[in-house]
Amino acid sequence: MAEEIMINERIKNQILRSLASGSKTFWEIVNRQDGTLKELYQTLNKLIKDNIIKRDGEKFYLNNQTSLKFYPDPRCEHCRGGIEIKGEYQKIFETYKNIVKNRPLPSIEYDQGFISAEDAMRRAIFMYERGDIENKAVFILGDDDLVSIAIGLLGVSRKITVLEIDKRLTDFINDVSKEYNLNIKTITHDVLDSFPKKEMNKYDTFLTDPVETLEGFILFTYRCMQALKKRNSAGYFGLTHIEANLEKWYHIQKFILSTGMVITDIIRDFSYYPEDENQWVENYNHYLINKKLKIGIPNTNWFRSSFFRVEAYDKIKLKKHPRLKSTYKLYVDDEAWCTVENKNWK
Repeated sequence: MAEEIMINERIKNQILRSLASGSKTFWEIVNRQDGTLKELYQTLNKLIKDNIIKRDGEKFYLNNQTSLKFYPDPRCEHCRGGIEIKGEYQKIFETYKNIVKNRPLPSIEYDQGFISAEDAMRRAIFMYERGDIENKAVFILGDDDLVSIAIGLLGVSRKITVLEIDKRLTDFINDVSKEYNLNIKTITHDVLDSFPKKEMNKYDTFLTDPVETLEGFILFTYRCMQALKKRNSAGYFGLTHIEANLEKWYHIQKFILSTGMVITDIIRDFSYYPEDENQWVENYNHYLINKKLKIGIPNTNWFRSSFFRVEAYDKIKLKKHPRLKSTYKLYVDDEAWCTVENKNWK
């Protein structure tokens, strides 16, 4: 007999609230609820089984009225975390947009995908507003988002270093840095390898957008903390609920606190990943969520991440980290439902 799956009532109610205003695709529902893709899949199946919602092709809709009371969605579609690109920022942003038009496309070999140019600029502006890049040494681990260029164009950082495995990206950043005199240094490096000793304890601020397996996420942030000076340092990273459930968030936050850093800011859904620009339609044939639910190609920019800021309240304390040798474990766990598994990952 199949085991009964317990669903989260809050996620269930969020789905029903989303459908109360009309039928929606799976991709439109994703960001109206707090579950992972796996949890959303389980909840939708249960609601269909219980005849509470129905499906017609790629659309889901309420079968009947529910007892829940629904109010309009209160979220502002324009605020985007309260960071506005205006004035001098707008001039810099126009230059940035022109630069990144020719960026390398994401590689499934490295599980890449980049945020919108607007959100990359917002990240740089937010880091500036918080006082973490002006006259600071900035360390970036993995930069397919090209935020290093946005920070460089602001012209306030003392030093910017990018550690990146993809030589296409380091070459692109180097060319842009040279043309615009941005003083960005790049190092082509695999996060699974030991951290470069020359870069240890040299930086004031880190930025990374890690993979979302627990082992991978902690490895990325651990490497970033190796780059930081021991006191008065800060860091930034993105994290979703799409492939990271609350238990994973708990262990990530527990690790952050164990190092002597505290979380000062979490801006929900601060960054989105533009479907058209990433040009990754082919990936959907390989995603586990599409194999299970057959939901087609997205009609909206559904993949979004929250933006975290952390700060050292005292001396950063790092215990020796067990070496992760498996590329597969870096990228894949049982929540990786929108990850294309590469045959070369071991």
